[in-house]
Amino acid sequence: MQIYLNSESDQVIDGNRPGAASASKSELLLVCEARSTNIDDGRWRFTLETRDGEKLVEAADEEAGDLNRLTLLAAVRGLEAIEGPASVTLVSSNRYLIRSLTDSLPRWRSNDYVWEHFGRRIEIQNADLWRRVDRALKIHRVEACLMTSRLISAGSIVESSSNANNDSKATMRIDSAHATFSGNHFANPNGSPDQLRSWLLSGGASTVSRSGRRFTVADLMEAS
Repeated sequence: MQIYLNSESDQVIDGNRPGAASASKSELLLVCEARSTNIDDGRWRFTLETRDGEKLVEAADEEAGDLNRLTLLAAVRGLEAIEGPASVTLVSSNRYLIRSLTDSLPRWRSNDYVWEHFGRRIEIQNADLWRRVDRALKIHRVEACLMTSRLISAGSIVESSSNANNDSKATMRIDSAHATFSGNHFANPNGSPDQLRSWLLSGGASTVSRSGRRFTVADLMEAS
């Protein structure tokens, strides 16, 4: 496993145990991502950042599994890396993760993570990881946010061949590898907290979800 820490921190962090990053009563942004070209070739990654964009912990590892399991594993690792109660905004481009957290998890919990299949009671997919997520949710306040993007215009400066390639990516199946976040995902070039991070951590995402509206540029500008 690869673990990257803030160079100014003097914390000793063990990426294989819970409680890696001290974040009691703090507001954190947890970005979860993964890639999987086949069942034996996958990689998960999470990044924990503060409201101000300071990167606390970044961890990644290669592991077998499909895209959904690897993204879920990134969420598990990220939540378990936080020591003490925290307010966490979990961000991912994986619909399985976000929709399961917001819609399916309460039902799975009440059924002890099993379902009936042709008269047999069997565990739901990834039950081992969902139990770990559920334990973390008893400690932290967590909001889940699905981040998606779609190309709507390539502009006149892009060649037609590039346009065709981009159009193909825009209609990618959800069970294909997602585009991943990279770098400091939510920071402005000057290093100050940007509007998107502030909007997410202030609960803007959950407000939009409850109202049934999609996130728009206007929402982002109003949050500034």
